[in-house]
Amino acid sequence: RFVLRLYSHGDAQREVYVMGLAHDVVPVPQELHRGEGRSVFSFMEGASLEKLPQHSGAAAEALARMSSIVFQEPGWIESDASVSPFPFGGVRGFIAESLDKAEVRTWVGEEAVGRIEQIVKAESGRLEELESDRRLVHGDFNPTNILIDDGVVSGVLDWEYCHSGTPYMDIGNLLRHTPDEYHWQIKAGLEAGGMTVPSDWIERAKLVDLTSHLEFLTSRRSDRFKQQCVDRVYRFIEKFDGEASG
Repeated sequence: RFVLRLYSHGDAQREVYVMGLAHDVVPVPQELHRGEGRSVFSFMEGASLEKLPQHSGAAAEALARMSSIVFQEPGWIESDASVSPFPFGGVRGFIAESLDKAEVRTWVGEEAVGRIEQIVKAESGRLEELESDRRLVHGDFNPTNILIDDGVVSGVLDWEYCHSGTPYMDIGNLLRHTPDEYHWQIKAGLEAGGMTVPSDWIERAKLVDLTSHLEFLTSRRSDRFKQQCVDRVYRFIEKFDGEASG
C-alpha cells in the first residue's frame, strides 16, 4: 500500500527535506516518487489520534522530540537548508496584520479587536520570548495528522506548514483538539520528551494559537466553522482579561 499525495499548493521538495530532518526523532513517511504536482509516499500503519485521544501524551512526547531540532533563525525552512524570515515578523506582527483585515474585524467585532490589541501589548514580554524561538515546528499538529499504533506515535503526516519557530504553536494546536481531561497527559508527554515545561505553558500555547483562529477567519472555511473560531477568540479574551484583572 502507498499514499498518493496531490499538491494544490505548497512545495513538495521543501516538505520532504524537512521530513528528512525529522525522521530520526519521529516516524514520517518516505517519499518514493515525485511527479508534477504529486508525490507517492510509503503507507504508515496506525489510527489517527483523533480516534485515540487517550494517547495524547505520546503525541506530546513526539512534539517535544521534534522541538529538539534547532535552526539559526525563525522563519520558513527552505529545501536548500536556508531559513527565510517570515514576511509578517513574529506572532505580534501576524496578529496585527490579521486584525487589520476587514473580514476579521467583521467576524469578531471592533470591541474584541481593541481588547486583543490591549492583551498583545500587555503580553509583549512573553510574546517577544516566543518569537525568538527557532525550533522545528510541524505547523499543523492536530490529531488527524498523528497516527497511533499500539500506544505509540507511528506517523506524523502532512508537513506543508513546517517552519522554524516556537513549539507552542504545535502545543496550542494539540490542546485545541484534545479533550480537557487529557491535557495533563500533554504536559507529562512534553516533559517525557525532554522539554522543560514552565508553569505558564498553557497561556503561552493559547497566545500563539490565537494566530490560527484569526487566520481561519480569512479562509474559505464554512461560516459555521468560522463561528467556532470567533467563540474561541472570545474565550481567549475572557481568559487573558481575567488574568490581567486578577
